[in-house]
Amino acid sequence: MTGNAMESLKERCRGISLGIFAGDPGNLRADAEAAASWGCDILHFDVMDGVFVPQISGGPGFVKALTGNMIRDVHLMVQRPADHVADFVAAGSDIVTVQAESEAPTDALRAIRAASESARRPVLAGLCLMPDTTLDDAGELLAMDPDLVLVAALDPRRKQPADIDRACGRVAELRRRYGPDGPLIQLDGGVTADTIGEIAGVAPDLVVSGSAVMRTADPAAAFRGMKDALD
Repeated sequence: MTGNAMESLKERCRGISLGIFAGDPGNLRADAEAAASWGCDILHFDVMDGVFVPQISGGPGFVKALTGNMIRDVHLMVQRPADHVADFVAAGSDIVTVQAESEAPTDALRAIRAASESARRPVLAGLCLMPDTTLDDAGELLAMDPDLVLVAALDPRRKQPADIDRACGRVAELRRRYGPDGPLIQLDGGVTADTIGEIAGVAPDLVVSGSAVMRTADPAAAFRGMKDALD
């Protein structure tokens, strides 16, 4: 694996990362193929273990099943992400993001890089910060130079709405801290047709949206509207 391969992958990681699990559970492959026809390049997989967060979803089999040229963006909302990283990389993940608040996140970030080396292909190591986790709280993890920082606009462990203003402020704070050569910045939570304009104003590299696209009357139009807002 070369530095050029990693940089090439980073360049492809721009725009809307589509939350595929918001689609029809029985037809995810068809949903992914439809999304590709709209111009979608990135699929987002929210993986939850019922421990770190109350919900349960996903697994490496889903990632492996959705083959093709789309980037597979995996967010591990699990208690012990280091235990699962290798399986998700083996399944074809291109991005693996772990929670700063999970158990042993430093081990998980190292595991992503080790799995990437073993697979001999680039895999981006991502770090997600919940809304109440400050940049200072995550200082040790940020010092490991993750390839991507995911800004969560809501914490699924708490029954609170997404705070888009706060999340946009954090995106801007990360930009000021790291400048143009810093990690990719991703925003997730509460991304809808009503909020995409504000989000576009702080220019995250990646924006995750699932239900606001897949559960509309015209998913293709919803996706293209969001994509156009970011361009």
